[in-house]
Amino acid sequence: MRKTFLLVAAAIAVSAAIVVTAGAAPSATPGVTAKTILLEGTFPLSGPASGYAPIPAGMGAYFSYVNAQGGVNGRKITWHFEDDGYNPANTVQLTHKFVEQDHAFALVGGLGTEPQTAVRQYLNDNKVPQLFVSTGATTFDRDFATYPWTLGWQPDYEAEGSIYGKYVVKNLASAKLGVLYQNDDYGNDYLRGLKAGLGAAHQSMIISAQAYDLSATTPPSVQVAKLKASGADTFVIFATPTPTIQAYVIATKLGWKPAHVITNSVSATDPFLTIAEKSGSDIVEGSISINYLLDPSNPVYNKQPGMKLYRQIMAKYDPKGNANDPLNLYGVAKAWTTVQVLKAAGKNLTRAGLMKAARSMAYTKGKKNANPFSLPGVSVFTKGNFQYPISQVTVIQYANHVFQPLGSLINGRGALR
Repeated sequence: MRKTFLLVAAAIAVSAAIVVTAGAAPSATPGVTAKTILLEGTFPLSGPASGYAPIPAGMGAYFSYVNAQGGVNGRKITWHFEDDGYNPANTVQLTHKFVEQDHAFALVGGLGTEPQTAVRQYLNDNKVPQLFVSTGATTFDRDFATYPWTLGWQPDYEAEGSIYGKYVVKNLASAKLGVLYQNDDYGNDYLRGLKAGLGAAHQSMIISAQAYDLSATTPPSVQVAKLKASGADTFVIFATPTPTIQAYVIATKLGWKPAHVITNSVSATDPFLTIAEKSGSDIVEGSISINYLLDPSNPVYNKQPGMKLYRQIMAKYDPKGNANDPLNLYGVAKAWTTVQVLKAAGKNLTRAGLMKAARSMAYTKGKKNANPFSLPGVSVFTKGNFQYPISQVTVIQYANHVFQPLGSLINGRGALR
């Protein structure tokens, strides 16, 4: 009797479980309702990298523009970002809040190599998209197999560094390079790329390389002084905006007048270099960098349809923002790609579906996803083992507060070969 009772009880329990399971509603995708999609991100609105603050504002302006047109597949984008001060500890705390309390659908555009590295494992463990991070650290594109929920956007630093190396070999064959670089993955990517571009036969052109810590309380004066003392005649700056501006000014105060200056793209904007000039630097003119987006500070692009649309968006949705600041355009361009991926993910929006769409970006027929805010010919493209969304750039040179292109587009990833 007891055995029969236990079997009957077990059968009833199983049947009840089946009924409950069959009647249960499927769990909703976090951050997605019938009418909204919650996207969040961390950015340095204060601290040593606060010069990047226009980026999330530009993103917000474009999302507002899309919402005014009805949103994405019937849903409006709710965009929320907070200040992490470029401090990884703050990034970790805010990211946990976004995921565990806000239940964001995806984190988009989070800025900074070290801050985004600090939360990458957590986001991948929880299968939350860490989409289009605002850093060109090569690992965010290269290591997609290990971190399938993470993806970069802009050209990677290693490829960018290699372009500078090849440029030097071709155009500055007798140059003596003095390199200032940030002492983390950000700076090391650039330095490694520069050496790859120079090639084994020309790496001796680097006669001094000085690292600095972004957390340092003083400008990189000692490092710049060592570069001057080394006899370098070409100053290569692989730094975020504030140390870059300081480096320009320090070199001038030390009486160092290098024949050439190369500045990484993340600090090569007219607003930043204008600050360096106004702060007393006389070596800004002629600086070399790379670019892949339309430049709102250069009138030559004003007739481009993408530039006209950008200015319309800024005027209506971020009227207090500086529409001539390339970082605002960077934010708008990144938000455009985000919207394209959301559209491709379909009406039945899931986190896995979003990442699947992001891993195979080629939506515009015949043009490989031509972003209207990028330079003509630049593609945003991912497929299979190629997960470097933007790899085409052009070399540019600063003159009279305008960066002018020096040639046609270059495949940055190809430059590493």
